[in-house]
Amino acid sequence: MEKLNTLPDTKKGPSVPAIPSVERRMFLRNLGLASASALAVLTSCAKEDLAVPQGGLRRSGARVGATVLPDGSIDLGDGDIGITNMAYALEQLEVAYYTMAYDRSAGWSEMDRRVIRELRDHELVHRELLKALLGPYAIPELEFNFSTVDFNNRNAVFDAAQKFETVGTGAYNGSSKFVQDLELLKLAGKIVSIEARHATLARHMIQPESRFAVAHELIDNGGLDVAYFPDEVLMKAQPFIKQKLSGSKLPAPIM
Repeated sequence: MEKLNTLPDTKKGPSVPAIPSVERRMFLRNLGLASASALAVLTSCAKEDLAVPQGGLRRSGARVGATVLPDGSIDLGDGDIGITNMAYALEQLEVAYYTMAYDRSAGWSEMDRRVIRELRDHELVHRELLKALLGPYAIPELEFNFSTVDFNNRNAVFDAAQKFETVGTGAYNGSSKFVQDLELLKLAGKIVSIEARHATLARHMIQPESRFAVAHELIDNGGLDVAYFPDEVLMKAQPFIKQKLSGSKLPAPIM
């Protein structure tokens, strides 16, 4: 069993150099959308300041980072590092998906292409932030399989985008109660708000007459924000990831 990264047995976690704060561009600015509700969502994504928390995951309590298991699968690790690796895997997936969608969108309208491009750019910021935060404790770069998505059908592309963003939203919401590092929790709170807006926007691109407030995919039966345990997140994401991911050290529901 190859351990990609193991934390020293001290209270200190990996030290990650600070990177400059990233000023988010106006989300989908100048699209010229007529919908006031769409414009409200676009404006709300402006100038989000996201930066790696000072000191990285020092208070994570984790002892093990990502590990390649004998069967070739990748264990995400435990504690805050394992949770962050799960989020990093999802951000990798989203960047790869939007990159492929944009590359195959030559015949789409300029508005559709710009939406996909901006979604990709947002997720790229998220991916690189988490990669910098994890440092040597990150999982490797993953490979993906999107063969079930019809990239010739823009509705199918935005439908899959909505599903991916909903999984991301549920992953951040469901894992937040297990995060020990306050700065990491603050960062996750910023990211999840953007993921939720992305999911709502993707739905709007398919059903432009729908109201954003009734995006029921983001609300559970109890009227709360959707939240998934790590095992459910991995179950939903695994069909699109070529490498097998294991969250055996992550929190699980009490049976």
